Amino acid sequence: MRCPVCDGALQDVLIRDLGGITADITWQLHAGRCGEHGWFQTEVVSRPPREIFAVTRPFGAARRIVVDGREHFSFSTSWNDLPLQERRQNVDPLEATYWQTKPVSS
Repeated sequence: MRCPVCDGALQDVLIRDLGGITADITWQLHAGRCGEHGWFQTEVVSRPPREIFAVTRPFGAARRIVVDGREHFSFSTSWNDLPLQERRQNVDPLEATYWQTKPVSS
């Protein structure tokens, strides 16, 4: 995961298994901090994440980020933009190309 605002590498990266919440599917929380834009996190549940959220801290509350006068609370990933048929295929949930976010600045 990279910063969805500046595409910079994240620091203090945390990957935490949340356990087998649903049947035998392992849920994970992925979080990291951008020195300029703060903390971001997402959940991975056997598929790449659909959104990356700005948060106050790992496991914390969602927070707002203003970029070019527009508010953002979450950032859609490229996985979310794939046609349904492609999202039904088995893929590596950690494949970096699925985690890319759309640019937020103009």
